[in-house]
Amino acid sequence: MALAPTNPLVKSFNSLPRKEKAPSGRIPNTWHFDVRYVQLEPTPSHVLALINPLSQFIHMERLPLGLAPTESGIAFFPESAKDAAPEVAKALLHAFVDKFGQEKLMGDRAPPAFRPWKLTTSDKALAVEVGNELKRIGVSPDELHKVGVAGPSVIRTMDEAFERLFGTLKQSIGLTGLQGAVIRTPQYIGFSSLKYKPHERFRHHVDEEETDDMRLMNLALEYGQKLVNARPPMESDVETKVMLQQQAQEVQVTLRRVREKPERVVKAEADSGDCEAAFDYGVRLLVGLGCKADRTQARTYLIKALSSPLASNALKATAHGLLITWYIDGWEHDFRNRNMFAACHHANFAARYCKLVSPKKVHSSPAVLYFMSKVFQPHAEENMEVYMWYKDAIAAMDFRNRQYANGKQKMEGRRLRTPNRYRCAAVGCGIEADTGRMLMQCSGKCDPDKKPHYCSRECQKSDWANHKPFCKPGMPCSVLDPSSSPSS
Repeated sequence: MALAPTNPLVKSFNSLPRKEKAPSGRIPNTWHFDVRYVQLEPTPSHVLALINPLSQFIHMERLPLGLAPTESGIAFFPESAKDAAPEVAKALLHAFVDKFGQEKLMGDRAPPAFRPWKLTTSDKALAVEVGNELKRIGVSPDELHKVGVAGPSVIRTMDEAFERLFGTLKQSIGLTGLQGAVIRTPQYIGFSSLKYKPHERFRHHVDEEETDDMRLMNLALEYGQKLVNARPPMESDVETKVMLQQQAQEVQVTLRRVREKPERVVKAEADSGDCEAAFDYGVRLLVGLGCKADRTQARTYLIKALSSPLASNALKATAHGLLITWYIDGWEHDFRNRNMFAACHHANFAARYCKLVSPKKVHSSPAVLYFMSKVFQPHAEENMEVYMWYKDAIAAMDFRNRQYANGKQKMEGRRLRTPNRYRCAAVGCGIEADTGRMLMQCSGKCDPDKKPHYCSRECQKSDWANHKPFCKPGMPCSVLDPSSSPSS
């Protein structure tokens, strides 16, 4: 929430002395700032970095302001300079009023608090929006509303100083040697070039032939599909038929809930602290079910749901699973490190909670496994530090890979014993199945162990002339061995 003009922090800042020279009297009282994403787990967060370029005195504030040292800042993830400006402005004021935290270290020997003479930043959009925010909250004098855009030398000075500061931070938490070397220093966020572009498949097109009831049904189906994808599985390898039945039931439950609790009701419950309502409303906002789709607010309510002390492990797993793709969809054209780290953060927690909820031999949610296979692995080759942070998600991926390999090995053994069951008997078809249940078998009087299997009615019909003489008890198998066919 933005500060009101009468806020004590603004009053305290405006009351500080302001001079053209820094307190030392030797260098300009000019300060440069930018915003970065510090990926250190388990408490990643955005930070405000603030430096006097000539003295190279550098200070850092975690965002949003007020985070405890053991608290993650993942709830704050600005996608534009306008989103970032309120928290950045508040952190700037706090840094000067708080004497850059020096009083805690130096006591009475700490330099007195002061206001800056001039502010600059690295990004044009951030300069404009922070200036507007400083004006809006009543910061004085007006000169501070005109935040400058620094040149390359100042930006380079900040980068070098922040690299040293980040190195000290890594050492303080025991990340030294090879471990420390593999962790990249965060770069400043260029908000000017950030632009969300929703993927075609995530845009809700209006179909003129689609009735309101049909649209509601389709949105409820999308709601249900998102849940199934992110929810901790209760069994492995669910048959497609069973999954479709579950989705149909989910749709009816969802539609009933939307009728019983329209947007104003579920939002009020969510805002009053009901984590289940916050979760429900967050998913509705994702798809636009009974409300206008709003991905930013969807994330806000999903974070609210999983952060609640009353949230179950199943709810946390599902909310984290839903949030994985939030940082990817629409950013494929400009997939930055902070998006990758944030998506990994949610995948890691989703995998951790899935393990607590799902039966022992059941894999993690499809949302986790898809992300690890399609996004994590390709990007990990260029960013090896991800292997240090996200061990639960990596373990979930490895478990599923072992499961798949073991299942494939067992299947090959079964195929060798009963090859007809896993291959269409029609000559020239060549279709093979992963399980015998995927093929239909002859319903005639031939012995069960001799029955041919087919991928379709058409194949069964085309093979009938071959199989008919053998469709009797005691007759040999009619299936022709494809390897014995004469070569052309």
